[in-house]
Amino acid sequence: MGILTIFLEKATNLKDKDTIGKSDPYIKFEMEQNNMFRDKDFGEMKSTTKENDLNPVYEETFHFNIPTLDNMELAVTVMDDDIVSDDKMGKCKIKLEKLGLSA
Repeated sequence: MGILTIFLEKATNLKDKDTIGKSDPYIKFEMEQNNMFRDKDFGEMKSTTKENDLNPVYEETFHFNIPTLDNMELAVTVMDDDIVSDDKMGKCKIKLEKLGLSA
């Protein structure tokens, strides 16, 4: 078992998703092991929300306990916090075994 540490520094030049005011972004991290037949979830974490900010500075640290780097994927989603329903501003998936990390 190892610990993956993520430092979220900032996001820049985000596209405004709100019609009134600016977006209120937060970042969501989801860790899963992408297996051929059955994926395994290793948790979800979320940053603080930055109101009316398209260039938010977070400087926040997150930790995931993971058993291996094999088939592990980190999904990073930028969301806009809204009253009714949050809007997705962007998303990417990072395959940890391709980053050259040590277990």
